[in-house]
Amino acid sequence: MHLSKMDAGGGAADGFVRIHRALLSQGHDSVAYVIKKKRQDVPSMVDARRLLGPFQKLAWGLGRVWAKLSRLHLKPVGVYDFDAEANYPAEPIIRNARGRYEKWDLVVVHWAGAFVTPATVGEIAQALGARVILWQVDMAHVTGGCHSNLGCPKYQTGCGACPLLGSKDEDDASSRQAANRRKAWNDLGAVLLAPTEWSARQARESWITGGLPSKVFPIPLDLEVLRTVAKPREARAALGLPADARVLLVRGIDPALTYKGFGLLLEALRLLDAQGVALHVAVLGETGLMGEGWKHVTYTELGVRRGDAAIAVAYQSADFFVNPSTNDNGPMMVGEALVCGVPVVAYPVGLPSVPWAAGMVGRVVEPIGDVPALAAALRAFAEMPAAELSAKKHAAAAAARPLYAASHFSEQLSSARNL
Repeated sequence: MHLSKMDAGGGAADGFVRIHRALLSQGHDSVAYVIKKKRQDVPSMVDARRLLGPFQKLAWGLGRVWAKLSRLHLKPVGVYDFDAEANYPAEPIIRNARGRYEKWDLVVVHWAGAFVTPATVGEIAQALGARVILWQVDMAHVTGGCHSNLGCPKYQTGCGACPLLGSKDEDDASSRQAANRRKAWNDLGAVLLAPTEWSARQARESWITGGLPSKVFPIPLDLEVLRTVAKPREARAALGLPADARVLLVRGIDPALTYKGFGLLLEALRLLDAQGVALHVAVLGETGLMGEGWKHVTYTELGVRRGDAAIAVAYQSADFFVNPSTNDNGPMMVGEALVCGVPVVAYPVGLPSVPWAAGMVGRVVEPIGDVPALAAALRAFAEMPAAELSAKKHAAAAAARPLYAASHFSEQLSSARNL
């Protein structure tokens, strides 16, 4: 069983759906419950709102309104989960689940903020005889509420006086939620699974989850669609990219989200432009971010492309991919790039366990946030001889594809039951 707030609308939802589909493809009885259901193309996906009876729906709605009114004075920085809004009851899910199977093995909790509390998860798991698995989505399971700590270390000591809430109270919402989450997950004997070692380290350092057993393996990808191609020029032609340029692919995201690092990338590109380095930047996602005044660096805005088939073409057109994030659970785009045979340049944040040290799948830039170091790594790929770049592309695909296979994820998840 999977519990997730939504099935569309962000990386957390996309990752959850990929996991669900991978398990179905491997013959598992995988069922997902979501409170915001938008997709109709995913089997065994249950709209939890439709399970509520009239009085349950009224109580649920009034409870959410009251919770929102009660926290109007709090203006959190970034995304923040308030457990008071997660007032969905356990009974409808238990009833529906028992109508499908009497005995369940696992309850996998994804990003369930504003859906179910840890206490509700416990009720469901105990009623079904299942082990609780926490799938690490950003830092949602390891803090008192924030999904990204933006450098705040308080998740290591139980939160309180939360800077992201503008709070000076040591017994604020973050502290209370941290205490409740720690007790619930430890009482249930939950297991924490993380897609990258960086993410697992946050969990081990957390006051909430530090005592839980954990394991690291990435979100599975559709390797039939996300793959290498023999003729990348055709992909470039389809996207209107220059045939002979050295092409860097990046996700365009508002520089105001500082931990995503797009502002740092722009600084690095300005350094390269001033040095006369020729490079074409393909921006996937938000548009209007590159600005003006470029001389040697050119760019194409690809916009938002939905679905693996659409984004696969973008990867297949690129020579290398850059992930400038400075605080990130493990952006799926890194794995997507690698399985398509695209080397990656990134800070040591949220990276999969492939042989980075050999330099064949890309380059890890240190220290985190260093702009000149990022620019130097980009320049190395911009000016790399074609034969060397080709070798790195082959190495990236060979190293990553077994790691992101659905069969590998299924094996790892099954073994986690015994941790």
